Amino acid sequence: MFKNLPTFKSLPQAIGLPFLSTQEDAQLKFKSSPGGIKRLYSDEVIPSSDVLYWSQYYSLFNSSADVYSLISVQDVRQTLTNQPTNLSTLILTLSHHLFTLLPSPDFPHSPSPQQDLSKEALNCLRVLGRLLVVIYEYEADLKEKVDHGIIPQNEVDEQSFAKKWLYNRSLIEKHQDGEEDGSIIQNEEENDQFKIEDSDSEGEEDEGVRAFKATVGHPAPTPSAPTTKKEEGITDDPLTQSQTDEAQEEAEEEKEYMPCLIERLFSCTIDLLFCAGFTVPDSVRGPNVTEKINYVIWEKGVGSTVNVGSTAELDRNKTEVLRFLLILLSTTIYTPPHALFTTPNLPLEILTHSLERRLVLSLLCSFLNTSLTPLKASFGISGQIPYNHLISKAAEERRTLVRASLMVLLVALDHRVENQTSTGSVMGEGKEENAFRYFISKLHRKEDFSFLLDGIIGILQEHNAVTNGYLPGSKRPIPYILETYILLWRLVDLNKRFRQYLLDSGKALDVVCYILVTCLDLKDDPAHHGLLRLLSYLLQTLSADKAFAVSLNQTIRMAIPSKWAVAGTAADFLIVSIYSIATTPGLNPLFPALTISISNIAPYLVNIGVQASTRLLQLFKAFSAPNFLLADEGHPRLVYYLLETFNSILYFQLNENPNLVYAILRSHQDFQTLATFTLVSGLRDIQRRKALRAAAAERNANARGGLNRTPSETDMLAEKAALLGRDPEGDHDNENGERDTSSPSSQRRVLSPPPTIPEETPSLTQPLTTPGPDSVSDPLAQSTPPPTSDLPSPPPSGQNGLSEKQRGKLRAVDNDQSTTDGSNGHAQPEIPDEELMRVAQAGVGPNGYVPTQEWVSSWQKGLPLDPVLVAISELLPKIQENQQLTGAPSSKVFNILKGVSLSEVLPPSPPIVPRRFQWSSASCVWLTSLLWGDIYVAGLTSDGVWRDATVRLFGVKQAPVKGRSAQVGRFLKTIGVV
Repeated sequence: MFKNLPTFKSLPQAIGLPFLSTQEDAQLKFKSSPGGIKRLYSDEVIPSSDVLYWSQYYSLFNSSADVYSLISVQDVRQTLTNQPTNLSTLILTLSHHLFTLLPSPDFPHSPSPQQDLSKEALNCLRVLGRLLVVIYEYEADLKEKVDHGIIPQNEVDEQSFAKKWLYNRSLIEKHQDGEEDGSIIQNEEENDQFKIEDSDSEGEEDEGVRAFKATVGHPAPTPSAPTTKKEEGITDDPLTQSQTDEAQEEAEEEKEYMPCLIERLFSCTIDLLFCAGFTVPDSVRGPNVTEKINYVIWEKGVGSTVNVGSTAELDRNKTEVLRFLLILLSTTIYTPPHALFTTPNLPLEILTHSLERRLVLSLLCSFLNTSLTPLKASFGISGQIPYNHLISKAAEERRTLVRASLMVLLVALDHRVENQTSTGSVMGEGKEENAFRYFISKLHRKEDFSFLLDGIIGILQEHNAVTNGYLPGSKRPIPYILETYILLWRLVDLNKRFRQYLLDSGKALDVVCYILVTCLDLKDDPAHHGLLRLLSYLLQTLSADKAFAVSLNQTIRMAIPSKWAVAGTAADFLIVSIYSIATTPGLNPLFPALTISISNIAPYLVNIGVQASTRLLQLFKAFSAPNFLLADEGHPRLVYYLLETFNSILYFQLNENPNLVYAILRSHQDFQTLATFTLVSGLRDIQRRKALRAAAAERNANARGGLNRTPSETDMLAEKAALLGRDPEGDHDNENGERDTSSPSSQRRVLSPPPTIPEETPSLTQPLTTPGPDSVSDPLAQSTPPPTSDLPSPPPSGQNGLSEKQRGKLRAVDNDQSTTDGSNGHAQPEIPDEELMRVAQAGVGPNGYVPTQEWVSSWQKGLPLDPVLVAISELLPKIQENQQLTGAPSSKVFNILKGVSLSEVLPPSPPIVPRRFQWSSASCVWLTSLLWGDIYVAGLTSDGVWRDATVRLFGVKQAPVKGRSAQVGRFLKTIGVV
């Protein structure tokens, strides 16, 4: 009875039009019928004259979501493998239709209700973007096979779809009289398909065609170095590459090549961004009505005081075009990191190196102004009403456009070519060859700087209000906070005038507070650790300026969330925040930049508070702990930077920081222990702590009814104790299970809590910064320790300007290390040195780093401990005469510290040379990966641009789906819907 009823999966197709609109029914047939997408990868070679079939691809879809749901990655892959001819025909057909629409007098307005020219142009971009994603992936697979020797290099040209159809340039034949023939030398198999040039080269040409051709130009035949021919009438274009070899110029003039398909698509996309009636208002047309391509700046701001206006439809079209432009530039995603600088990206090269000056400025200013115009300027008070996003989508669509503009701008600013010199460069005179970077560096008007800074601070302020607001969910989160911080870093790094304006405006204090609050909010989320690393480098970049360091002595003006608030100045907030970040597991790559930031600003800090002083010494104790110090060869650097911080205070701001000096005197034992540190003593301390931890775990198990903890639970408790600043093996619990603070050892811990970074802390990578050319030498700057024979000998007796008595005080400490546990009074068994060395050979730390005594000696001798030890030897007896180092200091002690002088006993003060952030190949690759990773994620969350695509620039880990959505997905899969 029910045998012939349709299944649930085919029910919509079976019931047909009564329940579906005509458009929806046509889309359903396109997906499932043999005459739709399945025909594309069937055995049939579809002729280019089958207009009825090909027209579906630019007339059937209503949105980009329709394209990505009806044309899957598997469909394109099957076509690329089984019928590449059909795929090439589809690409050429869509491109030809797009190239025909743009110069059409009617575009973008439709001549009849039955035809929507704007929709057809958008569908061409959407489908082409869907195809290019898979083609780029296929080309990356071919290159990977060549690199692994699976296929020979000579077979790549035969199998490469992109070289054959996307990057192939055709030679233009000329008659003997010098006139162009108009015919194109092509392969025989291309004669019936490559018809793109026909409509553009026939008879009459209107202004639209000429504008389109002006941006295309005639590039050179070498794909790896694309250049464009100078536009007629331009005699001195600073962005056009000049040929120094006259013979080569004559040879190029004799041979002219048509632009390849990718170049024409790129140029058409750029023209669509400035097409009147499509992306900009009709009012920007020229005196001639047909002049619809006008390179105007979209909005008021940098470079423009006039707002040309816009509508929601125009903004949506801009977003669609920018999304396709990102896809066009996305070959970077499919490039492995090691080949990033050697793999050409033709559209990106044209964007940054070959466009004319006016067009580059129009793009740059349009992207900046669109990105940084306040939301209230676009939507008024309605855009600021809480929960407005639940009623209207206008603000969300605007944010999508802002994010797309920021992404394209940052991709252009990020592009650089390795080992590129000024010889033959477009900009000349040794300037940056990337036109976008060049013009960013040349901004100089204060009005422009004010617009840029106010726009960036406005975004940061809105992000802070959303994150720490009193009405949860009242506003949507800012989706482009990462891009905003990258743009700020680029402006500070590329434009010295903007950096100076930021410091002079008094808003640098607000910027650093937003940076720190963002770090504190996101430090526990591994998904945002890349942003935290970016912010640490931005903080180091800012800290290299004296004006920035001096401004930190002011009181914070903005409202800090109560959970992060710190009494005192901005410097106190900075130090306490860095301590909070450093004691968060998994953030080791941030440590070098953060500690360098503290070292850079230290010579100018005054009145550091009690909390910040304590945290700074706790950070020093954590970094100088043997289990952390010996875990990686880069860890001694952190101790070096903190010692530089203390020395700067002692040399330049001694009397202005009594709290910090008092904290140093209380922790004098840590400095003296570091002065006599050896590999054996460090290993012995590590083993002692392990034994005490095991004994404490056993005592806890016996005291709590035989409760046994696993090693992981024990390590977790030890890590928690370290983060809270407690000694895990010395805690005392009273009979009620509460912490007993009455014992002397507990009192000492309360007065000076020593945080210890656990042994399981991940290894710290080498910092991506090096001192500048005029910096003082860093004895820890070598990535690998030098041999023992190459170690510098100790300086002569009179070299440092110290008397014999002073040198005797430097490292005079009792070398008899007690092995008695201070908390319980039980002696620990002595471990033989041979056994300790065997432990060292097995590796210390999670990465198995093997420390040696030669390595320890190489950095231990170079630590700048002498000024601190001299200060301790001079001040400690004076303080102990008036007060024991317990509790808060008395007013008499403060008066002593405020009036003391160490200029006669300290060695000569070193010059103040901040460590600026230095770009390296590794840091450039990292930032490119971070930027494109965010673009990749944004593409997945919007339409699924790169879903199911294999990328190589970074790794992708799929998070498991949890909650109700996972249950719904399993149910739909069970009944056959998905």
